[in-house]
Amino acid sequence: MNALVPAEFQPFVLPVSVGLGVVLIVLLLFATKKRSRSVAPAPSAAGMRSSQWTSPMPSFADRRGSTRREGGNPVKVTLASPAFKSGTHIGYVLDRSTGGLRMASATGLPVGSSVQVRAAHAPDETPWVTILVRSCKPSGKGYEMGCEFDKTPPWNVLLLFG
Repeated sequence: MNALVPAEFQPFVLPVSVGLGVVLIVLLLFATKKRSRSVAPAPSAAGMRSSQWTSPMPSFADRRGSTRREGGNPVKVTLASPAFKSGTHIGYVLDRSTGGLRMASATGLPVGSSVQVRAAHAPDETPWVTILVRSCKPSGKGYEMGCEFDKTPPWNVLLLFG
């Protein structure tokens, strides 16, 4: 080894060799992990039904990241959307989670539309919450909508939905 490396560089040979070896191992692990990931194909616009949102990766298990609170009395809410010709409509929260609401309303909204919602019994200074309609299907005399919060509202506002 003395013949291959000059004397002034000999103290650095071992640490540099170990460092390069570690970098090589990390790069190999990263490359194999990236290759092993499979990407699900994006759903086509023609394959999506306009009446219901479907997940690109269907599953038999509930994939919801937050706990759903079902039951209890439905909470009356006021809905505001540019899609409503008369300004606001009344709806009822059937169940709720930190991720969104399931509501019943006399009027359905297109999937993907944005709606402002506020509990009917909330004080006037309570902020409106923006939700996105993810599914809308006829139910009895009205419609049942699955909605996702654009941003999770503060806890005190979330509690007003039941």
